[in-house]
Amino acid sequence: MIKNYFKTAWRNLVRHKVYSITNIVGLSIGLASVMLIMLYISDEVSFDKFHKNGSRIYRVTHDAMSPEGKEEKGGNTGAMQASAFKDEIPEVEATCRLRGGWQELVKKGTEALSENVMYADNNFFQFFSFPVIEGDAETALNEWTNVVVSEDIAKKYFNTTQVVGKTMQINQDGEFKTFTISAVAKNLPFNSSIRFDFLLPIERTLQEEWTKKWTTNFLNTFILLKENADTKLVETKMSGIFYKRAGTMMAEIKKKYPGVYYKYNLQPFQKMHLEKDYNVSNGLSSGSNAGYSYILGGIALFILIIASINFINLALARSLKRGKEVGIRKVAGSTRGQLIRQHIGETFILNILAFIPAFIIVQLCLPYFSKLADKELSVSYIFHFQNLALFLLLIIINTLLSGSYPAFVLSGFSPVQTLYGRFKLSGKNYLAKGLVVAQFVIAVFLIIGTVVMHRQFNFMVSKDVGYETADIIDVDIPYEQKEKLPAFKNELAKFPFIKNTAAQSISMTGMNTTSVTINNKEVFNVPFYKMDEDVLPMLKMKLVAGRNFSGIPSDTNNCIINEAMVAASGLKEPLGQKLNWNDHDLTIVAVVKDFNTTSLKSKIAPILIQQLPDQSYTHLMVKIDGDKKVETIQQLQKLFKSMFPFYPCNYSFLDDEVTNQYKAENRWKTIVTFSAILSILISCLGLFGLATLSIIERTKEIGIRKVLGASVLGIAELVSRDFLKLVITGVIIASPIAWYFANKWLQDFAYRIDISGWIFIIAGGIAIFISLLTVIFQAIKAAVTNPVKSLRTE
Repeated sequence: MIKNYFKTAWRNLVRHKVYSITNIVGLSIGLASVMLIMLYISDEVSFDKFHKNGSRIYRVTHDAMSPEGKEEKGGNTGAMQASAFKDEIPEVEATCRLRGGWQELVKKGTEALSENVMYADNNFFQFFSFPVIEGDAETALNEWTNVVVSEDIAKKYFNTTQVVGKTMQINQDGEFKTFTISAVAKNLPFNSSIRFDFLLPIERTLQEEWTKKWTTNFLNTFILLKENADTKLVETKMSGIFYKRAGTMMAEIKKKYPGVYYKYNLQPFQKMHLEKDYNVSNGLSSGSNAGYSYILGGIALFILIIASINFINLALARSLKRGKEVGIRKVAGSTRGQLIRQHIGETFILNILAFIPAFIIVQLCLPYFSKLADKELSVSYIFHFQNLALFLLLIIINTLLSGSYPAFVLSGFSPVQTLYGRFKLSGKNYLAKGLVVAQFVIAVFLIIGTVVMHRQFNFMVSKDVGYETADIIDVDIPYEQKEKLPAFKNELAKFPFIKNTAAQSISMTGMNTTSVTINNKEVFNVPFYKMDEDVLPMLKMKLVAGRNFSGIPSDTNNCIINEAMVAASGLKEPLGQKLNWNDHDLTIVAVVKDFNTTSLKSKIAPILIQQLPDQSYTHLMVKIDGDKKVETIQQLQKLFKSMFPFYPCNYSFLDDEVTNQYKAENRWKTIVTFSAILSILISCLGLFGLATLSIIERTKEIGIRKVLGASVLGIAELVSRDFLKLVITGVIIASPIAWYFANKWLQDFAYRIDISGWIFIIAGGIAIFISLLTVIFQAIKAAVTNPVKSLRTE
């Protein structure tokens, strides 16, 4: 019996190729989209799960109330916490500190390469489960001159992993020092928050004064708790130790700022990757947000629902032509249960057939999707047991979801009516129409989201940030050789295609913050920039009042502030006023018009600009001739190599730095755009199915109308009218939902677009136009059919 079901199912699929291909294409696209997103989510939730004691490892984090009354959360600690907690809390079995993730120079022959260096305590390989393939893991970091390298690094520098005992020269504080390779670590998994090329002892980076301060936060402290330890109790004890050791200092602070507090928390290591409350930095990478997985999961569900609706509508369209088959089977003794199983089996075969092209689509799209998702996903992930189980479950769910309703409809036909062709689907087929409306609600929702995201992104990258960015290169100057910057600047000025140069301490999109006292008010979290006298003219930044720096040494005691600082301090006449910064008084000589240093998610903050001596800058901005970019960059790199041997010439264009602030928004804009395209494409396949169903049911009516003189256009209009109502209904339902969520998304931006009515008109117009093309094709095909042939169907 089962063999007969599959044989019949296969014959039906082969006989009706257009129906089968349409169904398989829709399901394949839906399944491929879901598979890609499942790979993303699977990778996200698997982060850091491979460590042997992972369930007992926690990162020490802290919550604090700052002097300005702002609650702050941090993922870093100082150097003292690890030993104090280990010594005084019995529940703590071990601790390990990590610091770094920096790019350091490593000599390779006559050149120096920039590599990822991390620093850790000497119990690193006992604490975490990173396999060592060469050397002794227990003693690998015992000596200050030891270094552990990854498998790839060993092959890169020595073409072999047999490198224990060999030496390498690594830049430390501006000087190349010799290190002995003590071990080779197996290449780290992609789903690891801890990533390094080189691993050195952390003691090398700890200055003595840092080890005596409890409130400095510059490294990660991990704690391994004993079995069944009470995490809440441990947190209470950690905060108690802090107030015992730093109580005097906190009492002094509380006198001035009564609301200030500081407490420690334990963040589960295996949840760290997806928790956004605490920053992931200082040697940790790949921090994410669980919200991304929820959004992608929702998109996957939307696409799968749309694909399943297609199948239902196409199956219903086919059911009218399979009426006699059902009638004969019933007369021959088939039960309703057998008919249901037969049609569910056909659906299962279609899903299996759809899975094959879906897998091919995944293979073709995975490199691009990995780049878009900022991950290193591999097709091999698909063959992991848990993923195969998920895909099988997906096929079963989709089979039941998309096949059950058509199966019950087909099996419920009366044998007498089906054999005489005197049947129609019940009523006005509200379910099929409702499903099409649901499809277009989802599709229009995503189209509106796409339009809003595109407009906001274009607004952000095209908005005047308050300074010029075109054709300006930002060149990193090695910190250890920053005294060479004036000479480098003078040499560049001789190049014909370089218009101007200007020096500063950090890039325009970078940020260091401080607090200043101005007009007897303390202003916190003030971004400060150190610039020479050439920066403001080069960037065409406008002075509201006062003068630019003159370049004379005395100007190092002066400063420039922006309009936001004037507003924050309440100064009416800021010029000539003093502000205190780091116990140093500076005189305000100018006010610059507000400019953006961060993304448009944040409002423009009060900003402080100071001048430094020429030898103190580590960034050089170079204004070039835009038509001669290639030649100019080649000359710049050649000069840089001659003046800074062993240092890579790192540079970027200033307009790219500004655009890169919106990398995440650009990524999600692209993802939602592709989702909208897929949704409208698959929705039109569903509309195609419903149009086919309607035309089959109205074959005789169309024939009679043609005999009575109806035109092709009139018949096409008659058939299309009902479907146009469905699409318009979908647009009407989707619009307020999309407005609500788009408005919520835009609230994350301090500077944002207005959601205009034309956005909904465009989205609705796109959906209506594409759906009309789909339906009219079927309608015209029915209208041009010979009426004699239509009437003979009775």
